[in-house]
Amino acid sequence: MRTFHQTMSNPTAIDLRSTPIFQLSDEELRERLRPTYERMKAEKFAKGGYLTYYDPTVCPNNTYAVHEYSDRKELVKLDENGKAQYVKTL
Repeated sequence: MRTFHQTMSNPTAIDLRSTPIFQLSDEELRERLRPTYERMKAEKFAKGGYLTYYDPTVCPNNTYAVHEYSDRKELVKLDENGKAQYVKTL
């Protein structure tokens, strides 16, 4: 009788879910996280929310962040208390 592990493992197919994240390349890690990210993003936008992240291509330093809404992106400056001040629409 085959065990669950023997049934689920296939030496010819690489399953990113079974590989420790520390052994994945940047691209493999992005692919592994993509479904979770897309689901989270859709849920947040459906509630009228936004995502906040740092983008080195548009943020001059780490006191700036991007607020991404379902229909636009905004550059904001964060103060020492974490409050965001609108800078411009991207």
